[in-house]
Amino acid sequence: MRRSHQHRQDAVSEILGVTMLLAMVVTVIGGVFVLLGPFLNDISDNREWSAGSVAATQLNDRILIAAQSPEGGGLVHQNAQISRSIDSLRDAETWKIQADLEGSDRTVVVLDGDLINVTSANRTALTVTATADGISESWTLTNGTGNHTISNLSGTIIIDVQDIHGVLSHRFVQISIDGLRLNNPLTSGTFIVDLVNGARVEKLPSDAIEVRQFPRLEHDLLLDGTPRVSLVLLDIDISANAQRHMTNIHLDSKGVTELFDGSARNLVMVVDVAGDPSILPQYIHHFTGDHALYLASGHAEDYRGFGPHARLSGADGITIMPSDVPLDLHVSLQTVEVS
Repeated sequence: MRRSHQHRQDAVSEILGVTMLLAMVVTVIGGVFVLLGPFLNDISDNREWSAGSVAATQLNDRILIAAQSPEGGGLVHQNAQISRSIDSLRDAETWKIQADLEGSDRTVVVLDGDLINVTSANRTALTVTATADGISESWTLTNGTGNHTISNLSGTIIIDVQDIHGVLSHRFVQISIDGLRLNNPLTSGTFIVDLVNGARVEKLPSDAIEVRQFPRLEHDLLLDGTPRVSLVLLDIDISANAQRHMTNIHLDSKGVTELFDGSARNLVMVVDVAGDPSILPQYIHHFTGDHALYLASGHAEDYRGFGPHARLSGADGITIMPSDVPLDLHVSLQTVEVS
């Protein structure tokens, strides 16, 4: 009887030992997962962020290549990463560009909704013609100034001003730019990349918006010392058959429209960026940052390059300094259809 009782005690002890051992193993494994869980999530998020950033960069490069193709040409881009979610961005940016083209007068055009206001310093402006989608209308100014209202202005708006000699002396253009948004889900939110007008803007859930690539606005000097300004705008036309989840993306060029191509003076470029208000200051700083350095050093009169028009914040636009010096201006609009 004593031996049997001893066997039962030994058996119970072994069961308790195994149970305690299993409990310890489960506890240790659970602790490891609890402690390593955030690190594993970070590794997964970093992998997703890296893949999403690379995929967005590749797609932006392909869009720029397609934009350079002849009208009707294009390419197909395939990437499983960008197939997760693609959204269209309507009217993501609006560019207003104007400059004097001929003569010595200084003309200013202001477009506020349907109201068009034209003024010329020397009162030489006489005839104004406005064209937009399905609209073309002309009128005459009195003493080089006047207001005019046109309803339902949309698309690319071009306002040409002729002087008293019938010469095209000033041009104003307004272009609305559409873009793409790529969404990459993370553990703590969504990694967003906007592709607008050749620029690439990234937003992590816990970080501020950062512009990684800027619109294609450049300046240099010709051999004779004349400033040259080049701006290539890019509008993305989202096809009606485009889906939110696409593995194969067709990028087709719809051609190039030349908006400015020749000599100009008094250039003013105003940019309105929809969405986050921190994007536009990054644009302004990128293009006019050197002017702030010259201004701080007291040598602003020696500066040659992009600078703020009127207010130093750049809220009134960007110009080339000195603004009254003739320059070689080239502005074109590329359109790419995504389907």
